[in-house]
Amino acid sequence: FESMKAIYSLNHLVGNVGKKGWVILNPESPLDGVNPASPGDPYTDFRELSNDIDSGSVKVLMVKGADPYYGLPDVVGFKSRISKIETIVSFSGMMDDTTSMADLILPEHNWLEDWGTDIPVSGVGYQTIGFQQPVVRPFFESRGDNLGTKGFADVLMTLSQVMDLDLGLNGETFKDVIEDGARQLFAMNRGSISANSFGDFWNGVLQRGGWWDINAKGPDYVKPNAIEKVPDPIIVGNGDFYLQPFPSAALYDGSGASLPWLQAMPDPVSTATWQTWVEINHKEADKLGIKEGDEIEVTSSTGKTIKALAMPNPATPNDVIGIPFGQGHRDYGRYATGRGANVMEILSDISDARTGSLAWAANKVTIKPTGEWIRVPKFENTVPEFPRDEHHDIIQIYSKDEMNDHH
Repeated sequence: FESMKAIYSLNHLVGNVGKKGWVILNPESPLDGVNPASPGDPYTDFRELSNDIDSGSVKVLMVKGADPYYGLPDVVGFKSRISKIETIVSFSGMMDDTTSMADLILPEHNWLEDWGTDIPVSGVGYQTIGFQQPVVRPFFESRGDNLGTKGFADVLMTLSQVMDLDLGLNGETFKDVIEDGARQLFAMNRGSISANSFGDFWNGVLQRGGWWDINAKGPDYVKPNAIEKVPDPIIVGNGDFYLQPFPSAALYDGSGASLPWLQAMPDPVSTATWQTWVEINHKEADKLGIKEGDEIEVTSSTGKTIKALAMPNPATPNDVIGIPFGQGHRDYGRYATGRGANVMEILSDISDARTGSLAWAANKVTIKPTGEWIRVPKFENTVPEFPRDEHHDIIQIYSKDEMNDHH
């Protein structure tokens, strides 16, 4: 957050806001109620949710597009408190960790089967709305209207109809609502699609995947807020290594762990697959007597411990270990359940003061070999020796103190 704030401030300082190739600001949406997606609920809201559950004030929990049982640190207490909720409703299409605790499962359509609209957050500087239409029929459609899957918006609209609630929407289905938005664009008589009738306009929107108006541009100036002093980082723990969790290139945050072809996709750097590994500097590993495949216990200041396989390499800083997100699911199908470790479990309850996000890189941990060894499944097999820069093609940059030490 602080880095992005500094970047935009510097661009404002040199007059690059509103210029092509630099910072382009987006205009307001042409449709009321259709806006860019919000960044999501911050970690502090989930912490508050856990406390509300503990107090008994949460009677019904509806979960869509999230897996808090898997994704929250253990110290938040969500796992031990979730059983206090009277009714849990999940809209997941997979039996993930949270869904396995649900009382009612209403699996929503896959995004390839559903309708939707979207305004890109990183826009192009003029009014743009993307229209999403199903590219395949719902896979379980043949089972009947009340069996199989249903769009999340349609579920909520159906519930409102049963409860006799007026949502103020023009339509009985989500497709009707999206089509009504297209009618409003047609009535504006501008933009990328010219048509004599709404039917032709609607077909044009679906053919192009959206609507845009290059003449409806965003502002070329914005008054920035004052730049505040960047707060000092807060690091928790007295361990020897900074813990740097990182999204897996294949599994991302763990949402792809149920797919075997993603489990088998090699990491771009280590080429490791199907497991959780610990990236550690090879010289530090030598000092500790750790070799590739050694099982390591990683313990944080919370007292929680996970086990993962060592992957020494020359690219990791001496005082850092890196562990990918993605594995360690309690439930998530045959390919993910019980595989590897979930680094989220050992993180401390620390949040960024300004954004409320989880400060997942603010932990120092201790590591200890268990004495067990397991071959790391990976694409490149075994590297007998790290590459060497014999011709000195790589430029090494020293700090001033290091230069003095060298001389």
